[in-house]
Amino acid sequence: MANYDGMTPGEVLADASVAEFIKELGLGIAKAQKELDDNSVRQMQAFTEVQDSLGERSLLELGLMPAFYHYQHADVSVSLQLRLEVGKRDEFGFSANASLGDTRQQSASASASQSESESGTRVETRQARLEYRADATGTLSVNGTQVVPSGQAPRVRLGSLRDQLVGGQGVEAMVYSPPANTLAISSDAPGHQVMTTSRSVAFTFTATANGLIAIRDNADTDYVLNSGTTVSTSAQAGLEAYAEHVKSQVDAAGGFTTKLHPPYEAGEPSFGVYFDTGKAEFRSEEDRRALTVLARSFADMGTQIRLEGMTDRQGSATKNLELGRERGRFVKQFLIANGVRESQIDLVDSQGEQRAARANDDDGTPNQDWRITWIMTPERDYYWLSLRSGGSAVLDGVAPDRQDGGDGNGFVFLWQPTSPDLSAFSVTVEGQAFGLNGAAVAGHADNAAEAYAHHLAAALNATGSLRANQLGHVVEVMRASDTYEVKLFSATSEQLELTGSEGLTVTQQFSRSRSRQVESREGSSTAVAIGISVDKRESRQFNMAVTGNSQISARLASVPAPELFVEAIHALQRERRS
Repeated sequence: MANYDGMTPGEVLADASVAEFIKELGLGIAKAQKELDDNSVRQMQAFTEVQDSLGERSLLELGLMPAFYHYQHADVSVSLQLRLEVGKRDEFGFSANASLGDTRQQSASASASQSESESGTRVETRQARLEYRADATGTLSVNGTQVVPSGQAPRVRLGSLRDQLVGGQGVEAMVYSPPANTLAISSDAPGHQVMTTSRSVAFTFTATANGLIAIRDNADTDYVLNSGTTVSTSAQAGLEAYAEHVKSQVDAAGGFTTKLHPPYEAGEPSFGVYFDTGKAEFRSEEDRRALTVLARSFADMGTQIRLEGMTDRQGSATKNLELGRERGRFVKQFLIANGVRESQIDLVDSQGEQRAARANDDDGTPNQDWRITWIMTPERDYYWLSLRSGGSAVLDGVAPDRQDGGDGNGFVFLWQPTSPDLSAFSVTVEGQAFGLNGAAVAGHADNAAEAYAHHLAAALNATGSLRANQLGHVVEVMRASDTYEVKLFSATSEQLELTGSEGLTVTQQFSRSRSRQVESREGSSTAVAIGISVDKRESRQFNMAVTGNSQISARLASVPAPELFVEAIHALQRERRS
């Protein structure tokens, strides 16, 4: 406290920070205006929420919109009196008070909460994030319990981490995305046998014969499969019946496994890749082989493809949205690794579990039909019949042969069996050369595509600077320093504390459970009050007192929501519905 003895009134006012107080009164009005603006924006949640009772429309779509309030006039006035007396007592007192009231009418009421509440059964889902280095060897601690991933390849270790976390550590699900960084990858092997991209190496040969027959016309047709097998067919009542007839005749000839693929219909899949619950990776080698044949045919014929990843209704909607997106991305990258051009692929943003919900699946219902990435061929208006040799059968001298184009029925794609010796060739990654080795390993025969991929992945993982995953005949390649983005989801109210080590970094902890209520109702009122009091006393050889008062006068005005603001909200709604 200053010694006010001998100070002038101006010095006393300066020491008491009266100017600062007056400034704070003015800032109080600005803060109140900000609260009004924030309240107006928060109301948009009530006006943009789609409601079943309104025919799946929102209040905004019905033409209603919130009002925006602002101060049309606001003044601050302050009066002060300074009294100084010689004496043994020093006093300094100052007080200020201001109030502002506003009553306004609105035409809507709504409430919102941060917690998920679909169908009234779901609780808040919390999310944590990790960065997982491709060469990570560390552990993750959950509330002090150590989780130790096992395996060598990054995907294997991440799968081990997921299997230990989900269900046993309060974690509902774990979804991870591979690094997006690109590398310099090349090979001196023949391009039709070893295909490289900036993220992968694929050994594009097969041990079995595969083919695709286009069925465009309901007409008598003889199909030559090889020198010893000709299948004769006759016209049927319609194209669908004829396609079934062709399949049955080829099946009767024996030697091949077949599957019929109907023409594309809007909103329906042409093909699908299925997944296990909570995962975005192949369920089995059979699924991987089936997609490989499709990928090779798409690449060879230049087929336009549309992909959409989705989920069933197990777990939270937030988790399912992320999982559906990752399933779509997984299939896209596998197709590209097998020669499909990115320009051929249209990856539609996932709707998560919404297709399952529209099919009337209840919350929590497990349904393999929705744990899938749809593969659609929107430009195809005819049937495909795929053939795969079950053993020694070959596709040779086929007819009708439509591989070079043309209309009518016939073979449009062939993938002949080969087992090449590539030991004289190598793959180069970021300047490091790796010789190709096709020795039998892990149940794969000599010179099998999977054998070459196995040895290459092992060689890459043995380096200090590179890492690799093996997906059958495909090797995913990355730098050892590249990171996976890992998202953990939890619906438990228990606080979970995560700690990572040696390449595993926690970038976002699970937030504590919380809820927030936002309410806007008809006939609401707002009051803003500002008050301050300063009182200083000190025994001295004098008396001094400063008294005063302040006043804030303000007038509120209501204006419609700005046109650009409303247009932006409308655009956002359209984007969410598209």
